[in-house]
Amino acid sequence: DARDRQNARVWTCVLSNIYICSKLWELSKETMGHGGRHRKDDIYTERATTAMAMMASSMTFATCAAAAQRIGLVLGIGCGTPLVGGLASAVAVGASAALSGQSARLISHKHERQLSKRARGKAPELFKDVDVIRDIFIGGSVFLFLSRGNLSRIFPSDVARVGANAYKSVAAKGSEYATDGQRRLLSTWLKAHGCHHCGSKRGSVIGDHMPPNKKAFGSGAAAKANRRASLPRRIVNYIRGVPLQRFYPQCEPCSALQSVAVRTGTRKFVTHRVGFKYGIITGAACGVAALHYDEIRNWIDENVALARKLFTSSR
Repeated sequence: DARDRQNARVWTCVLSNIYICSKLWELSKETMGHGGRHRKDDIYTERATTAMAMMASSMTFATCAAAAQRIGLVLGIGCGTPLVGGLASAVAVGASAALSGQSARLISHKHERQLSKRARGKAPELFKDVDVIRDIFIGGSVFLFLSRGNLSRIFPSDVARVGANAYKSVAAKGSEYATDGQRRLLSTWLKAHGCHHCGSKRGSVIGDHMPPNKKAFGSGAAAKANRRASLPRRIVNYIRGVPLQRFYPQCEPCSALQSVAVRTGTRKFVTHRVGFKYGIITGAACGVAALHYDEIRNWIDENVALARKLFTSSR
């Protein structure tokens, strides 16, 4: 089953991150020495700590993204779900970012405490208001950028809507099927990016009308009647408010599931790896910002001041 293989790949990535994180921990202890014996190399210690924190924060965000898909399946919230989906996705991304930042701070403290006597002391205060707000802002901004303005990509795809893995599409001519040229283009996109619902790159491509014909025209019979419609008929459809449709690359299993969903009027969801992939990058950004926010801000301020100075002197 394609969905089972996809879930297996996601959890393989999670376990791989855990394994790599543990190996980095062991390697850093061996290099720096046990029992308080360590090299006084602050640069190496800082880099090792940052790497550990990034791994922890990436794993945290990716795991939260995988959990968000499961919660979405249970609650019936998918990518593109109106209103509720937008609010729920903002909460899911914000919570994931906050947990990622806190995990980076906690791992950083434990790692430094393990490697250096100087770092021994009480654990850092977690979930401070300033830190949480900063983590949510940074994590939300990065995830929003990666998801191209759609935070709901963290939830599973609703097969009756544009999927979370949607990258490219081509204009559809009403309810007519995709032409040979469009199918070749869609096939290229399927192999490059995968099905716009589940991300699968296997099998033949289906030119998926979005919105589906039955939703766009009100019924399957109306959609069929509008194939090869004349120009006056198209004008009438435009006046009636029939939405403009586009073709997205879709795999055969998602197409079959979509047919059942549209025919029965029920909502069907499929999982994907989009939120997980974006979560790894977003979590890493949260981890770096959690440890080096002041340094990054000072570097930006210095370069902005330098740019202003050069601009002023050139005038």
